[in-house]
Amino acid sequence: MESTSKEFLLTILEDLIEEELSKFKFRLTSIPLAAGYDHIRRGTLQQANALTLADLLIQYYGEEYSKTVTHEVLKAINQRSLAEKISKFIEESGSSTGKCGKKPNKRKQENEAGPDEEKQNLTVSKKLKKFFNPKKPSSGFTPLPRDIQQCNDKEVTIKNQRFHDLIKRLNLECYYPKKMSKVNYLFINKTSFLGSQPRAEGELPHCFLEKLLVLDYHSRYLVYRGKIETTSNVSQTLKTTESERKLPTFEDFFTIKEAHTTIIPNCIHPMDIQMAIFHCADDFTRQYMVTKLSICQFALPFLVPSPCNHQIEFPLWSLRQVRRSWKEVEKIGWEKKIRNYDNQLICWQPTPIVSFIRVGNSVSTSKSQILNSLLSKGKHDNFFHHHSKKDNNSCLLMEGVVEICWFCPSGRAEDRFENCIAFTSLHGNGEMHEKQVKFLLEVSSVTILLLSTSDIEKMKSSILPEFFKSLKPLICLFENVENIVDEKCDPHKVRIGIKNLNKVELADKITATLKKLLKNSTSPCSLNNCANIARKYEFIIDEDQRDCQEAGKKADIIIDLLGKVKLSQRKEELLPLQGQLWYDWCKKDKEFYQVRKKGNRSIEQYKNEIEMEKQKIRCEQYHKVIDLNDLMNSLLDGLQSHPETHMELYFLQRLSMFMEQLSKKDLETLHQRHSFLLAQVQTEKQKQSKTDSLRLWEAELEDVSKEISESTLGIEQFLREVGQIYEALEEASSQTNTLFLSLPQMAADLMVSGAPIELMDGDASYVPLKWVAAVFDKVSEKLGEKRVFVLSVLGLQGSGKSTLLNAMFGLQFSLSAGRCTQGAYMQLLKVEEILREQLGFDFVLVVDSEGLKVPQLINEAQVKKNELATFVIGLGNLTLINIFGKNLSEMQDILQIAVHAFLRMKQLTISPRCLFVHQNIEEVINTNQNMARRRWLQEKLDGMALAASRYEQCPDVCQFNDIIKFDVKTHIHYFACLWEGYPPMAPPNPSYSQNVQELKSRILNLAKEESRGNILKLSELKVRIRDLWKTLMNENFIFRFRNTKEVMVMNKLETLYNSWTWELRSHVLELQNQLTNQIQNGGVEEINRSPVEKQVVEKHEAIKQKLEKYFREDTDRDILAQWKAKFENNLKTLKEELIVELMKKCEVMTSGKKIQDLWNEQKVKFEHMFLEKIRGMSVSSKSMELDDKELRDVFNKIWSENISILLPPLSPSVEDPDIEIDLENILLEHFKQHPNIVNKIRYRKTKKAFSINYSKHVFTSQKSQAYGSPVEEFEKDIIKRTTQIMNVVKEIIHMREQRNEGYSSSYFHEILQVIQTETEAASQGITYLLTNRYKLELALELFQQAANSFKKMCTAFKMANNPVLYLESKKEESFTNFKLSYKHCQSID
Repeated sequence: MESTSKEFLLTILEDLIEEELSKFKFRLTSIPLAAGYDHIRRGTLQQANALTLADLLIQYYGEEYSKTVTHEVLKAINQRSLAEKISKFIEESGSSTGKCGKKPNKRKQENEAGPDEEKQNLTVSKKLKKFFNPKKPSSGFTPLPRDIQQCNDKEVTIKNQRFHDLIKRLNLECYYPKKMSKVNYLFINKTSFLGSQPRAEGELPHCFLEKLLVLDYHSRYLVYRGKIETTSNVSQTLKTTESERKLPTFEDFFTIKEAHTTIIPNCIHPMDIQMAIFHCADDFTRQYMVTKLSICQFALPFLVPSPCNHQIEFPLWSLRQVRRSWKEVEKIGWEKKIRNYDNQLICWQPTPIVSFIRVGNSVSTSKSQILNSLLSKGKHDNFFHHHSKKDNNSCLLMEGVVEICWFCPSGRAEDRFENCIAFTSLHGNGEMHEKQVKFLLEVSSVTILLLSTSDIEKMKSSILPEFFKSLKPLICLFENVENIVDEKCDPHKVRIGIKNLNKVELADKITATLKKLLKNSTSPCSLNNCANIARKYEFIIDEDQRDCQEAGKKADIIIDLLGKVKLSQRKEELLPLQGQLWYDWCKKDKEFYQVRKKGNRSIEQYKNEIEMEKQKIRCEQYHKVIDLNDLMNSLLDGLQSHPETHMELYFLQRLSMFMEQLSKKDLETLHQRHSFLLAQVQTEKQKQSKTDSLRLWEAELEDVSKEISESTLGIEQFLREVGQIYEALEEASSQTNTLFLSLPQMAADLMVSGAPIELMDGDASYVPLKWVAAVFDKVSEKLGEKRVFVLSVLGLQGSGKSTLLNAMFGLQFSLSAGRCTQGAYMQLLKVEEILREQLGFDFVLVVDSEGLKVPQLINEAQVKKNELATFVIGLGNLTLINIFGKNLSEMQDILQIAVHAFLRMKQLTISPRCLFVHQNIEEVINTNQNMARRRWLQEKLDGMALAASRYEQCPDVCQFNDIIKFDVKTHIHYFACLWEGYPPMAPPNPSYSQNVQELKSRILNLAKEESRGNILKLSELKVRIRDLWKTLMNENFIFRFRNTKEVMVMNKLETLYNSWTWELRSHVLELQNQLTNQIQNGGVEEINRSPVEKQVVEKHEAIKQKLEKYFREDTDRDILAQWKAKFENNLKTLKEELIVELMKKCEVMTSGKKIQDLWNEQKVKFEHMFLEKIRGMSVSSKSMELDDKELRDVFNKIWSENISILLPPLSPSVEDPDIEIDLENILLEHFKQHPNIVNKIRYRKTKKAFSINYSKHVFTSQKSQAYGSPVEEFEKDIIKRTTQIMNVVKEIIHMREQRNEGYSSSYFHEILQVIQTETEAASQGITYLLTNRYKLELALELFQQAANSFKKMCTAFKMANNPVLYLESKKEESFTNFKLSYKHCQSID
C-alpha cells in the first residue's frame, strides 16, 4: 500500500514543472499542520527532487496524511486540477471501505421514476445542455473536464484541526465558541496610545478590532509577516572586496542560480482573522463587528458554515443593528420624486436580492471584482477578492460563506440602480455547497452564475438543473466565451459571454440586464423573511437561542401594551411620572433656587411654599407608583440582571427595535409635516409678513413640534420613568421596600455592562440628583471606589460628536438608535489593569451631550443650552469641543457664557480643560497657514476670557487658559471629512480614522498628565455632580444671554435704565414733597389726580424718548432690539405704580390733615364736656373719691359716646407696606447679575457688620495695590469714600424722618443711587474700581439700617394721618387732662 501511495504522489509531483515544484516546496514549509506533525526542514527540501520529495512526505506524514498535506499545498499554489485528483483518490479509497453510500440510493430513486418523468427529465436535460452550451466561434481549445469535489468526514476532521490551529495562532482559544464579549476589547489599552500595528500573530485580532473601531477599512487587509531574515549567497558576494570582484560575462548575467533563502512563514489570511473573531465573538460583539463592517461598506456574513461541523448559521441578530440610508427615485407620470430612507434598520426593509454563485473549478474570473464594479465602480472593495492587495490565496474560513452587501442609491444620475438592492456572494464552488445554493435560489430575485463551458459536461452531478427549472430570472456569465449566438430563449434566462470584456463593459452589461429583469420581479425579501426560509433549511438562527427568545417575549408584552394606546398619548398614559408632574417639579425646584416669581412674599416664606408644592407633586407620583401599570411592571421584570446571559441587554435592544418600527410611519409623517411648516414660516418671515397666515403657520408648527415630542418614545424614557419611581419612593414613602432598593441596582448593572445611562433628562433639561446618586452608590458597591477620568463632549447639532465617540471608544449613546442624543448620557469605559497605575485612574466616564444648535431659539431654550454646556464642561476633566468646519463663531457664544459661569462659581474647586476638534477640514499642509489658524483661535479665546473677566471683575484672569486649561499647540485637532466620496456608498475616509487614533492618543496622554488630585473617585464624582448642578441652579442671570457681548450690552442698558427710572422716581418724590407742604399748610383740601398725573406723564414721556433714542441710535441696536418692548413696558408700569402710590399717600395725608384740623376745632368742646362731667361727678360723689380705674371707665364712656362725630364716614384704607419684602425685591432686581444673590439676601441678618475687604472689594490693574498695606493712599480714599456714602445715607434718612412723609420704596432706590454715584466718582481718574461685591455688601448693610428707620417712619406717618390712630393718640392726652381736672376739683371741694 505504501508503494501505491508513493507512486501516486510521485505521479502528482512529476506533473509539476520546475517553477511549480519550487512553489510547492515553498508552501510546504508553512502550510498549517495537524497536531503532532512538524514541517520538513527547509534545508532538506531545498535540493529534493520529485522522488525524494515523495519519500519525505510519506516519511514525515505517513501514507494517509501525506495525501492530505499534498492536497492542501496544491490548492495553495492554485493547482486545483491536481488537487482534485488527490481528492478523487482519497474518495475512492474511502468508498472501498464502505464509507460512501449515497449514490445507490440516488440510482434507486431514478430507476423508480415513471416513464413520463423520464421523458420530462430527458427534455429538461436536452434544454439544459442547449442553454449551458452556448454556440460560439471555434477557438480550437477544449478545456479538460473537472471532477466534482465531495466533502467527507475526514476532510471535516482536517478542517476542524486547522481551525483550532488558527485560533491558537491568533490567541483566541479561550474565546471559542462565542465567549468574546465587549468587555474583552472595548477598553483602554496600550494600542489606544500606540496605534494598532501587530507585533505578533496573537495581536492580530485586537488590532483588527481596534482598526474596525476607528472605522479604518484597512482592517480588511491586516497581515503580520513576522521578521524577515533572509540569508543568501548574494550576501556572501557582497562581502567580497573590490579587488575580488569580476565583471560578469553576458552569459553569466542572464544565467540565474537560485540562492538558498530562509523562507517567510505563511501569513494568516485577513478574512481568516475576521471570521475567526466572528466565530469566537458573542452575540453583542458580532453585532458590533457587523455594524462597523457595514459602515466601512464591507460585505457582511449572511450564511456562515461552522468551522467544526456541517452546520450553517444565519446570523440575524448580528445583522439587526445594520442601518442604511438611501434615496429612491419614484416616477409619478412624467414627474420624478425622490423618496428618502434615512437611517433605516435594513433587516426590516424588503429589497430585491441578487446572488452571485460560481459553478465549477475552472473559473478564474473573480465574481467579487464584478460585484465591486457594480457596487462602487471598483473604487472600493466591498467584497474581498483574491486579487485584493495582501491576499495570499490561503483562506481557511471563507469556504461556503455567503456574504451580503447593499447597493444604496443616492438619488443622483450617476447611480447604477434606482432602488436599494442586496447583493450576495457565495465563496467557493457552488456545487460543493448545495444547502447554501438552494437557499439563495429561494430568497433571490435574480441569480447570477459565473461558470465555464468546460464544466457543463458534468451537469448530471451539478446544481445547474435547479436554476434552469426555477421560474426566477437567471443570468449566466460564461468566462471562456466572447460572443454567444442569439437563439430563442426564455427572456428570464440570460447568457452573457464575458471573455475580453473589461470591468466597465462587463459591469454595464450586467447592470442593463439586471435592471430589465428586476423591473418585472415582484419578490423583494427582507432579512426577517430570509430567516424564516433559513429555518426551513434547518440553518441555525442566532436569535432562536433561549435567552434571546425569552427577552423577545418580554419585549413583545410591552409592544402589545404600547400598541393599544394612541402614539401621542403613550407617554402621558403609560409613563405618567415623567410627564407634566415631573416638569412641574423641575420648575418648582429651579424656582426654589432662583426665586424669580416670589412677588409680595419673603424669600423664606416663598421657599417654604415651594417645598410644600414639590412634596405634593411627589405624593401624586407616589400614588401612581403604588398602582404601577402593567407596562412598567413588565419593564422592571425585563430589566432584572442576568450576569451570565445578559438577557436584559437582549431585552432592551429588542424593545428599542420593536418600538422604532411601531412608531416609525407616524413619526415620519409628523417630521415631514414639521419640515413643510418650518419652510412656510421661514418663507413668510423672509417676506417680513405680519399677516394672519404667518401666525397660523407658527401656531400649527408649535402644535406639530409638541406632538413630535409627545410621540417620541425610546428606551431612555423608560429608564427615566424608573428613575422617577425611585425618587417618588425616596421622598414620599417612609418604608423601604424591595422595589425601592432594586431600581438603582438595575441601572448600575446596565452601566457596568457598558450601557449608557441618562445623566440629564433631555426633555426637562434637569438632573435627577437623588436617582443619579443612588446609581453611583450601587456602581461603587459593585466595582469598589474606583478612580474615574471624566471625558465630556460638547458640540453643535449634526457636528458628528456622537459618531466621533463611537469611532474612538465604540460607544453607542443613543439607546434608541437613529435619533439624536438629547440631554446628557454617561458611559463607563474600563482601563486595562497594567495601565491603571501609569494613568492614575481605573475607568473613563464619557459624557455625551445633545447638539446645541436649535433653530430660532427662544429664551427658555437659550437658558437650557447654556446650562447644559456649562454642566458638561464643568463635570469633565477634559472636554472635547467639537466644531464642524473651521469657523468657531457658532460655538464661541456658548463658550463665552460657560467662561462667565465658571468665573461666577468660585465656591467650586474645578479646573476644566478643553480640546478643540475641527471636523470636515481638508488636510492642512501649509504649516504657516496652520499656525495662523491656531493663533487666530488663541486670540479669540483670550479675547472672550478677558471680556468676561472684566465684566465679572476678576483681575487674576488675563487669558482663556486661566479659566479653562488650553494649549494652542497641542489642544487643536483638524479632522478630515468622514466619508471618502459621496454617501451612501462611500466608505469612511482613512484620514478620518487616522485622525481618530491620533486624537485618542492625545486624550489619554492629557489624562495621564492630569493631576492626581483632580481625578475623583466614584463617590467623590457623585458629590461633584450634585454640587455643580446646585450651583448652576443658583445661577439665575448669566444663562439668559447668548454671549459676553449681550451681557455687556444689557449691563449698560440697565445702568442707563436705572438712572432714568431714578429721574422719574426723584421727580415723583419732589412732587410728593410739594404736595405734602401744600396739604400741611392747608393750601388744598383735596388733591386732583389729573394735574398730578399730567406732571408725572410729562416726565415719563421725556424719559421714554431717551429710551427710544437709545434703542434706535446705539451702535448695539441690533442686540438691544430684543429687549425694547420689555423695557418700555417696565417704564410704563413704573409710571402707573408711582402715580397710584402718590395719590394714595396724598389721600391719606389730606384725610389726616382734616382730622387734625377737626380735632383742633373740637378739642375745646371735648375739654368743656369733660369739665362739666367732672363737676357733676364732684357734686354726686363728695363722700367718695374715684380711683384711676374708675376715672378711666368714666372717661372711656364719654370718649366713645362723642368721638364718632369726629371720624369721617369713609376713611381711606391703606395696607401697611412690608418693608422687608420691598428690601428683598429691590436687591434681587438690582443685583440679579451677582452670583448667589438669593442666599446673600436670605441670610443678610446673620452677616457681620460691613467692613472693607480689599481683595474682594477693589478691582485694579495693579495687583500689588489691591493687597498692599492699609496705609496706602488709595485705601485711605476707599475708607473715606465708604464713610461718606454711609453719612450721606444717614442724612437722607434723617431728612425723610423729619418730613414725616411716610415710607416709599423709592427711598431704597435713593440709597442705591447714592452708592452708584459715589462709587463711580471714586473710580474717576484713579487706578482702582470698587467692585459689584462692594456695592452689594454695602447696600445690604445700609438697607438693613434704613429698613429699621423706614419702619419707624411708616408708624409715625400712620399715627399722624390715620383718623382712628390719630384720635387714639389724643385719647391718652385727653385722659390725662381729664384726670388732672378731676383732682383739681376734688382739692377745691
